[in-house]
Amino acid sequence: MSYFDCYLIPVPVYKMAEYKEFSAEMAAVYVEYGAIAVVDCVLDEQQADGTQFHADGAKDEVGAHDLRDFMMAAAVRPGETVVISWTEWPNKEFRDRQLPQVLADPRVQPTEDQGVIFEGARLVSGGFIGLAKTDGKVAST
Repeated sequence: MSYFDCYLIPVPVYKMAEYKEFSAEMAAVYVEYGAIAVVDCVLDEQQADGTQFHADGAKDEVGAHDLRDFMMAAAVRPGETVVISWTEWPNKEFRDRQLPQVLADPRVQPTEDQGVIFEGARLVSGGFIGLAKTDGKVAST
């Protein structure tokens, strides 16, 4: 099953164009080293509070104002939004072999003329083992 490197990133809204360019450049390198896909998603501000994704009973149980959302999880500051991103690899073993090569590639190293797009120390990341992939069909595990 696929393996995923996942990220939750608070990004200043005014730097989204820079983030998109940066991400496209990084994605090309990752794919060159065997990543299946690199996906970035920016939070839909109209759906940011997450309440529409919880059953009424859950909202009643904890109160809609107590539900956690991506803005809270990313600890966004005024003027920021949230990007979730993931890189899909064929499996963990392949990822473990390839990722050090990706990170050593000079194309993923920041240059002196590049400004800071987001605060790396605030990025939340983790590796995830895929459980199922549907591709529009009912998945079996």
